[in-house]
Amino acid sequence: MVYIDNADMIKARVKEFLEKYGDKGFIVLQTALEIALDGSRDRGLGDFSYRDLVLRLRVKGIEYNPSNLLRILEREYGIIEKAYSSSNQKWYVFIDLDTVRDSLNEYMGKGLSSEEEPRIKLLRIKYRTLEPSRLLKTLEPLVSKTTLSRSDKRLFKEIVYSDLDMVVELLEKMMDYEEYFKSEINTLNKILEYSSIIANKLEVSSRKPLLSIERFVKTT
Repeated sequence: MVYIDNADMIKARVKEFLEKYGDKGFIVLQTALEIALDGSRDRGLGDFSYRDLVLRLRVKGIEYNPSNLLRILEREYGIIEKAYSSSNQKWYVFIDLDTVRDSLNEYMGKGLSSEEEPRIKLLRIKYRTLEPSRLLKTLEPLVSKTTLSRSDKRLFKEIVYSDLDMVVELLEKMMDYEEYFKSEINTLNKILEYSSIIANKLEVSSRKPLLSIERFVKTT
């Protein structure tokens, strides 16, 4: 009896889908994957929604209703499945997101070598363990605040000293494989950008008492 690995089965299904539906199938699948990999967005009820997919396709200049291809991906190929459905929204999840990404990379001629593959997998594991979406959700409100409370400062310092070293380490390593980690690199850079903005706020707030004393001295 020949054992067929689930990843091999998904790869075969993706290949068959792309061969049958060509560029239109590729752009829909690739765009759905981009949304799923975008760590800066709220995952909501799944990896991507129909609404998000239509909007992202329009940004690319593609006015196309992907509902038929989504149905085919779900019912005929088992590459995605419906996670939630209501009268005004539909959410989907990938059965095996990493395998779909690897399959699309192979389709575009960016297949992993046997030497690269374990390193890529390890970076993906570390990235997910870091929970970048959680970090962004925590940092975003602090960026928008004009004044940070004591609890805000304490929370930010915890992130700086417990997470940012790993953010930088991952970012540097992922940049060696930029063609595979564009979405992740963007997310990690955004975390650093937000952290820099918040750190500047901390510096300004810590200088305020000193500036007040200087003004007082000048006026006496």
